[in-house]
Amino acid sequence: MGNKRCTACHRVFHPCPQVPEQSFCSALECQRERRRRWQQKKRRDDPAYRDNDSRYGKDWSAKNPEYWKRYREDHPNYTDRNRRQQQSRNQKQRALGIAKVDASVPISSMPSGRYRLTLVAADGIANEDMWIAEIAVLSSTYDESGGDCKVRT
Repeated sequence: MGNKRCTACHRVFHPCPQVPEQSFCSALECQRERRRRWQQKKRRDDPAYRDNDSRYGKDWSAKNPEYWKRYREDHPNYTDRNRRQQQSRNQKQRALGIAKVDASVPISSMPSGRYRLTLVAADGIANEDMWIAEIAVLSSTYDESGGDCKVRT
């Protein structure tokens, strides 16, 4: 078996004979990258893994409620960099009109179906929380004269 080029660092390495399909060298950073890619693919392709991973993260957060607050206090450079990056992403979203909702479309023209709902804050920025909602059009006509639908004049 000959040498291979590492997928992460692109250096030439000699794979282990027991792992003929090895594509990452044994360097610590390359192994981290291998695991990161595996986990990313697993989250994308396996709903059960994604659900378990999500529950684990929520459980951990509940057990360590002050972690991120302490981390931000202990790492001001990280906090400042993250804040600048988020401001840049927000500006791009505003410039592209991504977070804007088109309220001018009449609801009667909206077809029945499944929709992805995202909460949009007052500043026009949508967060990452998402819900899938099924909307069924029950009636395409609506009496706009006002009043309760049971009390028509």
